Amino acid sequence: MFARLALSRLLRRDHGIAATEFALVLPLMVAAWLGMAQLIQLSEAANKTSMAAQSLSDLAAQANPPLFADAVNAAAQIYAPLPTGSALTVDMVGITFNSGGTPTQQWRCTSGSNADSTVPLNLANGLGNAGQSVIMVTVKYNFTPTITGGVLGPQTYTERSFNPPRLGSLPAQPC
Repeated sequence: MFARLALSRLLRRDHGIAATEFALVLPLMVAAWLGMAQLIQLSEAANKTSMAAQSLSDLAAQANPPLFADAVNAAAQIYAPLPTGSALTVDMVGITFNSGGTPTQQWRCTSGSNADSTVPLNLANGLGNAGQSVIMVTVKYNFTPTITGGVLGPQTYTERSFNPPRLGSLPAQPC
């Protein structure tokens, strides 16, 4: 009888339930928080890649000649506070359209180690007529999340942007 009474008293006590629940839920909450922080960083890297491509393309279209070193510095500023260094590749290409409207490469400036070996000129089809020109900027960013052990490993983001030169003709090679 005494054992039954002691057991019923023990089962009714709830002094440590909150601490036990906290100990069980805390690892899940920390994992969720770290996962969300990693997703936010990945989203920021993707957005900054798009912003950098559009901004550099616009910057190159305004300048005569566009200063490639300034464009690369501008890209690094856009990515702040994310690390750039060897993770950032900027590829700027001057394209003119021949008499048949086919895009041809006039010059190319590249910074970084992840540039494409060939320029995909077919992407410029339909962006100009004979005698016109366009500047294509490709930005690649290799992002490695700062939170290690995440589900998603390193990601490579690539964005291209096209702008016609604002002053009419294609400027001289900027690099």
